[in-house]
Amino acid sequence: MRLVKGMGVILTIVLLFSVVALGAANWPSKPITMQVAWSAGGGSDITARLLMPYVEEIIGGSIIVVNRPGAGGEIGFTELAKAAPDGYYFGWTNTPNSVAFPIARETNYQIEDFAPVANVIYDPGVLVVRTDSPYQTLEDFIADARQKPNTLTVGNSGTGGDDYIAVATLENMTGISVNQVPFEGAAPNITAVLGGHVSAGAINASEVKPYVESGQMRVLGLMDTERCHLIPDVPTFRELGYDVVSGSARGFSAPAGTPREIVEKMAAAVEQAMQNPDFLKKAEEAFLLLKFMGPDEYQAYLFEVRDTIQALYDQNPW
Repeated sequence: MRLVKGMGVILTIVLLFSVVALGAANWPSKPITMQVAWSAGGGSDITARLLMPYVEEIIGGSIIVVNRPGAGGEIGFTELAKAAPDGYYFGWTNTPNSVAFPIARETNYQIEDFAPVANVIYDPGVLVVRTDSPYQTLEDFIADARQKPNTLTVGNSGTGGDDYIAVATLENMTGISVNQVPFEGAAPNITAVLGGHVSAGAINASEVKPYVESGQMRVLGLMDTERCHLIPDVPTFRELGYDVVSGSARGFSAPAGTPREIVEKMAAAVEQAMQNPDFLKKAEEAFLLLKFMGPDEYQAYLFEVRDTIQALYDQNPW
């Protein structure tokens, strides 16, 4: 009797693995959801909508991009973590937001709830103002903030995100105090800057490039270790004497438990799509700063960022 029961368990396990393997082999057999945890018009949304049509051609299936903005990305991250790990749901897990939130507060997901697939973009942060702003330089902004504590406002794309952390770092470094204003992504943050609703905006380089080029915005400083070719005349914060390095790696993940074969197929398709000359042309026109990482490298990067953010938070909780 025990032998019969044991054989039954083994048979069940074999059948389960066979079903999973068959599903991976036939993937995709229905539309795939690609979730963006921020509003339409931001860097992640633009990247997803430019890239996914090329990925569709490679995998032979349709990909539907949907926006799930809210709480700086946390709503989307939570939805991704709870989604079925069947290979038909993916979501953008940008850093530092995706790894910072569980450190700073209680969340309904952890980074372990994701199966990293591919990183697509690395976009350094900038501090920008309208061109008619009285702040011509970063030092102008800091000097005025020092004279007017808790008066100047700086827009960001969500509390705990790269923009927020960068401005908080600048505050700690200089002794200034500003009011940070969170928005649900870069698009409304940009609108607030252009409308004069905030004194400045902490955004990403690629997202402000069109407005700098059109003369609507002025960049006060770049938050990277070296200058960016999109805005080559803009000095880094380090050049100006402030060691603020910040940016967003924009990549996407599947829910943990998604078959590895599907994860690898999707990653390979993304890597191939990113080499398509037509996509590269459109990416350049959209000022996208491409940086591919496959599943293992992207996962290692996410955990490295988590360790860095944890150390920063332990020193100075936000």
